Amino acid sequence: MNIKENHGAERNASIRALVWRPTSAKAEIPPAPAIKEWPQTENKRKNKPRKEPESSMSVFYTDKGRNVGTVYQKYPKIMRIRKSVPSVTLPKKEEICSSKEWLTKYSIKKLKLELPRLFGPGCTHQKKTVDSLHKKVSAKYCRIFPSVEIKGVVKHLQFQSKELEIYTEQLEKVLQRYIQRMQWLLSGSRRLFGTILEANVCVLIDTSGSMDPYLPHITKELSSLIWEQLRKNEVRFNLLRFAENTESWKECLVEATDETCHDAVQWASRLHAHGNTRILMALQKALGFQGIEALYVLTDGKPDTSCSLILKEIERLRKKQDTKIHTISFSCTDRGANEFLKKLASQTGGRYHCGFGDVDGQLAAHRMLTEGLDDEDDPIFPYFEGDDLKKLTQEVTKARGFLKQAKSLRLLLQKWNIEQKDKSGCKKSAQD
Repeated sequence: MNIKENHGAERNASIRALVWRPTSAKAEIPPAPAIKEWPQTENKRKNKPRKEPESSMSVFYTDKGRNVGTVYQKYPKIMRIRKSVPSVTLPKKEEICSSKEWLTKYSIKKLKLELPRLFGPGCTHQKKTVDSLHKKVSAKYCRIFPSVEIKGVVKHLQFQSKELEIYTEQLEKVLQRYIQRMQWLLSGSRRLFGTILEANVCVLIDTSGSMDPYLPHITKELSSLIWEQLRKNEVRFNLLRFAENTESWKECLVEATDETCHDAVQWASRLHAHGNTRILMALQKALGFQGIEALYVLTDGKPDTSCSLILKEIERLRKKQDTKIHTISFSCTDRGANEFLKKLASQTGGRYHCGFGDVDGQLAAHRMLTEGLDDEDDPIFPYFEGDDLKKLTQEVTKARGFLKQAKSLRLLLQKWNIEQKDKSGCKKSAQD
């Protein structure tokens, strides 16, 4: 009898069981009782019985007598408690997106490189209460592994030194990529204007009297923006200056060609500063451009109109069209003005950008890549208030903290291994 026949016999037996009938022809089969449908409450769904791991076996006869053997055809899946260090692959080319969007794909958490996560739930330092001693005592296996404190909880360090070395290498690779991204954000026209994300935009420039000392620098950077981002990425655009009145370069959005970009640069070079800051009037005009997706507003201070009034009016206008407003704070030390720009960007789904600290940031990034990442506290990035730079800086700080901790754990493990060897050597010498 082979395996196939054995399976066939089992199948026939199950079929016979299903079609069984009483021997008496007069016997009646009672109808099956109606199954009462109980409403499944939310609690019952939560308390579902745990699904057992599936497995299947194949039966066969051995060559000795009638002994039967079995082999597994399908093994049950065993959940791993410990987690291995993942291998990381990051893109070399910079993606035109916000830091928030970029980090949804390449954050420490998304790459599964958070150090506490790698300890796993089964690595917790266990203690049991011994009734005779009236106190908690560590389990015997606690002596096998060194213990470390992670976020106030004592856990066993079940890593090998090589695993921590691999983790350190992967984390350093990610950190270097973060810093390269930071350098990209702090280079070219992105330093002042941030990254242009949309395909149909209008750039609004504050030309009020307070901007007079900075206007030559701004027009130079605006020219860089036109060629580096708008022309290169084929963005349909328009320019608009605002002070006590408004003036737009064109009456609608235009394609970014060599001819239109040259014309836009010429128009920007003729800007001059005067008057007050009528930002609401400028926003209303820019939102009226056909097909507009986003506005990029550069200003150096509070508007002349009430900030709350502007926010309410913009909210009313955006009900007709979902246009993002990205705000750019230029050389503004007024906390109230910066808070207004942050609210305006946040309310419309845009980003707040502030170029303050860009030079120090570039220097810090350069030092990190050339001098190494051994010291968590030096060099450090300046405090960036802009959304893109701030989010990426926070991720860099988080990664550097994990890197420092991993290196400390590796030293601890090496020291513990040396101590264990010394103890075993002392025991052998005592026995001799």
